[in-house]
Amino acid sequence: MQAYVLTRYGDTNAMELRDVPQPTPGAGEVLIRVYAAGLNPVDYKVRQGKMRMLTHLDLPRVAGSELAGVVEETGPGVTRLAVGDRVFTRLDKQKLGAYAPYAVVDETFVAKMPTSLEFSDRLPDAQVRGHPA
Repeated sequence: MQAYVLTRYGDTNAMELRDVPQPTPGAGEVLIRVYAAGLNPVDYKVRQGKMRMLTHLDLPRVAGSELAGVVEETGPGVTRLAVGDRVFTRLDKQKLGAYAPYAVVDETFVAKMPTSLEFSDRLPDAQVRGHPA
């Protein structure tokens, strides 16, 4: 599969579209087919290397820290989620991986999406800035 990979710390040129193996879930993890991925200040700060004091990443690594999608597979011990569940999640800052067609996430980071939401839904700009609409 192809994914956006952080190859080094730096500007936007530090990201490359690369072929990477599809991940497989381990104990307590789920494989999520990514339908939408977020881009937020954490992502560009990680890319720039400004988060190295908190998280040291072995590079290269698939980037991206939040996503929404559908559970495709569950690893041993997963109890709250099932194949076909629509979910959203943030990813462990030590692992990342949202900028790919599939991501593996620890079940404890994942929440089921409300049925009233679609993957294409977006908050009004006022809410995105932290203000009620």
